[in-house]
Amino acid sequence: MNTTNLRKGHRYLFYEQRPYEENETIFRANFVNLYETSKNIIINNSETETCAKTQISIPLGWITKIETLEDITCGKSILPEEILLMIDEYV
Repeated sequence: MNTTNLRKGHRYLFYEQRPYEENETIFRANFVNLYETSKNIIINNSETETCAKTQISIPLGWITKIETLEDITCGKSILPEEILLMIDEYV
């Protein structure tokens, strides 16, 4: 998984596999920061939280995949990236 291309404030689809759970969790959230020293990723505005301002720290080892809207559409969108980012804020 490549985390170098993550941009602060952008929305992504996260795939999370916790070591004590059988099923993988998929959720959308905004990327806030990546702490290399503690190997944690910080997100907010997650669809799994009732308060959009809640920040969540997740061990990077639990994240199995991260996708952008462009990844999901396989790069076949005819819309410019700026418009995709605007749409992605509401999806």
